Amino acid sequence: MMFKYFPIPCVIVDIETTGANVTYDRITEIGIIEVTEEGVKEWSTLINPRAHISEGIQLLTGITNEMVLAAPYFEQVAKEILLKLQGKLFIAHNVRFDYGFIRNEFSRLAYNFKSKLMCTVKLSRFLYADRDGHSLEKIIARHQICVTHRHRALDDARAAYKFMAIAEEEKGEELVKAAIQHQYRKESMPANFDASLIDGLPNSSGVYYFWGENKELLYIGKSINIRKRVLSHFTADHKSSREMKICQQTRNITFDKTTGELSALILESRKVKELKPIYNRKLRRVSTFYSIQLIETPDGVLSPQIFPISEMPLTKQKLYGLFPSNKKAKQAIQSICEQHQLCYHVCGLEKPTGRACSSHQLKKCKGYCVGKQLALQHNVKLLDGLGSLALKTWPYKGPIAIVEKDASGAETCVLVDNWCVIGFTDSSAEFSDVLSQKSALQIDRDIYRYLVTTIFSKDSLVNIKAIPNNQ
Repeated sequence: MMFKYFPIPCVIVDIETTGANVTYDRITEIGIIEVTEEGVKEWSTLINPRAHISEGIQLLTGITNEMVLAAPYFEQVAKEILLKLQGKLFIAHNVRFDYGFIRNEFSRLAYNFKSKLMCTVKLSRFLYADRDGHSLEKIIARHQICVTHRHRALDDARAAYKFMAIAEEEKGEELVKAAIQHQYRKESMPANFDASLIDGLPNSSGVYYFWGENKELLYIGKSINIRKRVLSHFTADHKSSREMKICQQTRNITFDKTTGELSALILESRKVKELKPIYNRKLRRVSTFYSIQLIETPDGVLSPQIFPISEMPLTKQKLYGLFPSNKKAKQAIQSICEQHQLCYHVCGLEKPTGRACSSHQLKKCKGYCVGKQLALQHNVKLLDGLGSLALKTWPYKGPIAIVEKDASGAETCVLVDNWCVIGFTDSSAEFSDVLSQKSALQIDRDIYRYLVTTIFSKDSLVNIKAIPNNQ
């Protein structure tokens, strides 16, 4: 049957896969129904995924490892698939899943496949908003659609196709076209997400929060343009399994506006550590960092020592690196030793034994441990290796205010001392109030990095004010 109101030419697509991870799982079967002016054509093929199909997936789909063994690889049928898809509206149930997998398969062949999309989940939600559930299973039961082999690609594509035909008959031209227009307007949004929430997002800097079912916090991000950044998540969800999971699980988005990028970066770092969203990894809380300090031995050789650091020391002693654990700091020292052929004994990686260190025995140490290298030579090499890790000395006599302004002229003052954030205020009149609440300031590696970039940047958009001692 031909469509009356849905755009043609179009293809209704369904795939079966080895799993749900768009990054490394692969397609095992593809089914395509082409609807053109010439009529309706069906096509499907099993695909050898070059990967094991788990027992659970085999039971779900009925596709076994033996069945795909003699099937073609994707690249062997890629041209045929492309000819069927190219230039047609791409329709699927939860379309970004199928589209993401197919795009990735073409990407592996160095081809950038793109298509306009339509999702039958969204069609069902728009046209049958009063009904409970919009999964393909629910739609099949609701409309009494006959399906021979559920979870096989062509049969599921047929079910989606039949649902569209039924929707045309039941809802009529006006409603169907309204559903299409609504989806084109919000086509990059995930199926279970209220796309109208995007309209309320600001085109300004700040922090945004992705929430899932039962108010579960999924992800926190920051941007100088919240709306643009949020939209970019949904248009890039085919590129990684993580993005796809975030987009598919998101049910609500909230935000906190800031006056600029620095306050957004700091707020994001603090909120991630405080609220621990599921999909943020890099900014997780670390209560104690470790740094490296050089101690001169009686022999005049500099030896790196690892020690915990919860706050920046006020002394001018040079520090190297902020590491989340003693182990990470030790790994950094070992890497420097290998790059600069330094002695494991001096660098604390082995206890001195009176014999050559193991690195020298492997001809990777210049031999300070056996008298082949002077202390000065070893010191120069060590300092060279640690140079890129050196922490900046606080360049002010006391606390400062970093003043950000937004387009409307609103100000935020970030009060900072010795690379630690004391607090935020809206005006200089409130500096003393914030400073009076100052307690032990903890160093944070991420915030330290943001502050260094801001303070030493030649193109910084902020003003820096020294805070008088009487405040």
